[in-house]
Amino acid sequence: MGKSRIASLPALLVACAISLPLLASCTSAGVTRSRTATRQLAELKGSDTVASDEFGVSVAVSGTKAVVGTSGAAYAGRAYVFAKSASGWTQVAELKGSDTVAADRFGASVAISGTTVVVGAYDHAKDAGRAYVFTETASGWTQVAELKGSDTVADDYFGWSVAVSGTTAVVGAVGHAKYMGRAYVFTKTPSGWDQTAELEGSDIVAQNGFGTSVAVLGTTAIVGAEGYAKGTGRAYVFTETASGWKRVFVLKGSDTVTGDNFGTSVAISPTTAIVGAYGRADNAGRAYVFAKDAALWKQTAELRGSDTTTGDYFGISTAISGTSVVVGAYDHAKDAGRAYVFAKTASGWKETAELKGSDTVAEDYFGSSVAVSGTTAVTGSYGQAKYAGRAYVFKS
Repeated sequence: MGKSRIASLPALLVACAISLPLLASCTSAGVTRSRTATRQLAELKGSDTVASDEFGVSVAVSGTKAVVGTSGAAYAGRAYVFAKSASGWTQVAELKGSDTVAADRFGASVAISGTTVVVGAYDHAKDAGRAYVFTETASGWTQVAELKGSDTVADDYFGWSVAVSGTTAVVGAVGHAKYMGRAYVFTKTPSGWDQTAELEGSDIVAQNGFGTSVAVLGTTAIVGAEGYAKGTGRAYVFTETASGWKRVFVLKGSDTVTGDNFGTSVAISPTTAIVGAYGRADNAGRAYVFAKDAALWKQTAELRGSDTTTGDYFGISTAISGTSVVVGAYDHAKDAGRAYVFAKTASGWKETAELKGSDTVAEDYFGSSVAVSGTTAVTGSYGQAKYAGRAYVFKS
């Protein structure tokens, strides 16, 4: 076994580069230290997960509901839904696609918004890929749609990344058109989920990997292209207008260079965007904060973990909710992994907590996936227990 998601990246993209006790730390770039109390609330696992299932390869959270993907399970994959109750976090559903089979990797990407869950299966149908939409009803979670891009074909990896906000879903297809990549927007209508846009970067070429990561909130979407310019990377901001979705801005890190993989992860809140660049500084990694100012997006901070070093891959995963940011560094401490929490204050962004699972050890890859909603953070650790995997819930 190994780094599931990174190892399965197309070779051309790889060539481009590519929570619990608080730990002591020092000042980090772009932020200052200000510790707050953070505690682990739960350790999640699937009801039937076993070794090699990779539970935690993807995570998402919305309010009192969390979704955890497992692209293993004979690589057909599953996604597990958990709900918070008075007695803790309990599994309430196990999702699978209506037509998924072995090697589809259903669960490699997950997203949730309210009572809607989207799950990617990027290897379905000879790697053309699919994404599946589920809705919570009085009788449980039910699949209501199977999405594919209007022009996706074999090896497009549609479903590599997924995001959802209300009635809008965005799905990345990183392999489309010789790995130029695409992202597809779907909108819920009375008749179902309909494709309403196909997004691409204006300067994207082969092997750029547009669609590596996606995020959406309301009428704004961000799409990462970590392969751009020999792995320097870019992220593209789109806005929905009366005439459709328009590209309005291109993000890049102030100091990113070849091999930094800026755009490997993206996250968005109403006026803030976070972009991960896990290859920066010999794979120590960075995350860049951008603030919306009228029609512009300006970089306001460059984040790194207070104790991250070469090869930690800080920025491999990012999440934001309000003024709280979580960034994963899954190779920290001999691949045990960490996740770092940052908060926006009047004086700038401060690291407020360093998370690890209560039982994580070397090669558990804690931080491979992160999600946050309000004061609740969820972190995946797909290597735990011989790659059976776990996910951890934290409360600040």
